Amino acid sequence: MMTYSGGTVNNPDAIGHDFARNFLSDLGKFSPGNMISMILFIGALTIVGALFTGYFYYFMKIYPLNQPLGWLVRISCISGIFGALCFAGVGFTPHNVLFNPHIFFVNWAFRSFLLTSILMSIIVFRDERFLFRYGIGYSAFAVMIFLYILILEFGPNPEANDMALVFSVVAQKIIILVFMLSVLFQTFGNSKLLAQKSTD
Repeated sequence: MMTYSGGTVNNPDAIGHDFARNFLSDLGKFSPGNMISMILFIGALTIVGALFTGYFYYFMKIYPLNQPLGWLVRISCISGIFGALCFAGVGFTPHNVLFNPHIFFVNWAFRSFLLTSILMSIIVFRDERFLFRYGIGYSAFAVMIFLYILILEFGPNPEANDMALVFSVVAQKIIILVFMLSVLFQTFGNSKLLAQKSTD
């Protein structure tokens, strides 16, 4: 954000990053004056994609296919890996150059994680090794993603007016914050599961 050259959907001449009016994707805009921000944005989303892919790959290994939840875990994790790759795709498709692919990756990143979070909720609730609160956490995460998808599909057009732009931008940043907090919260549950598995 500190290196972003400037410009919003409704004001291309704006200078710097406006927290309430710049989408995170603006940071990845392809332009001569925005190369540092673009490189950092691509790098960040590539790391996010790689970490989520690794997370879901190793989560699958905890549940062999011969276990009752094996196939459900596989479907959930494959959906999560696809969503992770879509997040990386968001970084590599600047919206001002590759708009349609960019929107495709944005939409399917959230749709994939909606399916993943719903299935993970079921898995965590059915696996007695997880505390009940971790299932509630995944369920709340699923609800928040669903609400954001509704905003993406039926929310106001950010180009319509300043209020619509602020609403859309703030909604995006809220769901990203929810993503971060959810990952942090679920990490505690997963670490306990791994610790128990290592002692078994």
